[in-house]
Amino acid sequence: MRNCFETIKSSFAGQRSISVGIFGGLARLAVLGGALALVGCKTVENSLTANDVSSMRLAGVTVSFTPDARVLWDESVRAYAASKAIPDDEIGKAMDTPEAKAYVRKMLAPRVKASVEQAMAGQLNGARPVRLDIIVKNFALPSAMQRVMVGGAREMTADANLVDAKTGAVIIAYPEMRSFLMAGQGVLGAAVQAAADSAASRAVVDQVTDRYAQDYRNWLLRRAT
Repeated sequence: MRNCFETIKSSFAGQRSISVGIFGGLARLAVLGGALALVGCKTVENSLTANDVSSMRLAGVTVSFTPDARVLWDESVRAYAASKAIPDDEIGKAMDTPEAKAYVRKMLAPRVKASVEQAMAGQLNGARPVRLDIIVKNFALPSAMQRVMVGGAREMTADANLVDAKTGAVIIAYPEMRSFLMAGQGVLGAAVQAAADSAASRAVVDQVTDRYAQDYRNWLLRRAT
């Protein structure tokens, strides 16, 4: 599994296609502060052999959440508030309810599933059916205001359990796998990031779920990044 510095490097590389010339240089400089604040990268050894992996066929992907999972995603908050006609000054309190949390998780789950399925498509072509169970613990897309005031990275932390589809037995687990993307910090960084996000072909939420899915694929298949 790649180390923290390789993760940061790949995060910058993923944004390079939407940043050109001086704009790209500013964008990378603006988000460097966020990279320095990220600590605690966790590495789990992949004990599967190449033959083990080649014998598998991905039969399904499930996405669930731990009871205390945190999802910080403004778009889902606004969607829930609109569905309930909740006024702005009551949104904060409303989002603490079980109904609101379930709504937000229901919005996020298919995005995670789609990213994982896309990343793993055509990768496991053996005879043994396996299932990948993703259990989300944290998903954060800090707002521009938060990044101006206190900083923050876009990230997802989830358990990834590869199980035998017939028996449900765990084949290999990666607990608390964390993936992140740099995001512009401070006033300048947030402004540059907003422009980069507008030019991107994928929504920010999908960029983060894509990163998690690609990181898992690369770990399972022992691919360099």
